[in-house]
Amino acid sequence: MPESRDPFPQRAATTLPEVIVVVALIALVSGFTLPPLKRGYDRIETRAAARATMMAFFVARAHAVAAGRRTGVLIDAPTQRVIVVSESDTLMMRPVGIEYGVTITSTRDSMTYFPDGLGLGAANLSVILRRGAATDTVLVSREGRVKLGARAR
Repeated sequence: MPESRDPFPQRAATTLPEVIVVVALIALVSGFTLPPLKRGYDRIETRAAARATMMAFFVARAHAVAAGRRTGVLIDAPTQRVIVVSESDTLMMRPVGIEYGVTITSTRDSMTYFPDGLGLGAANLSVILRRGAATDTVLVSREGRVKLGARAR
């Protein structure tokens, strides 16, 4: 005799309270993990912006020595750009603020390199780059040397 089959078998299903508990746990774990990830991302972007800013100073100094003429770096804080100029030529323009989402402030608005590679107008120029809680500083000495300064942890 053949077995009789139930035409409407019951299936195991997830109940609404179980779904609510799972969603609440996911929200709780996300609340603990996402802020540190964002801070880490802000530090990465700030460091990249600082390196791009340093590159502008390196390009200006190298061009001043190679071309034998004054070359300047302009820190355009309102437009968040770093611009390298030599006489009437624009050699490099980086919209650092837009590219990396940082805000730029500086102690001076420009710095000029002489053909011998020494700087004029630096007087320990500091370019501060901020994004969220992360901060990086590009320091330029009176002699025109560039280095990466301290950053917030």
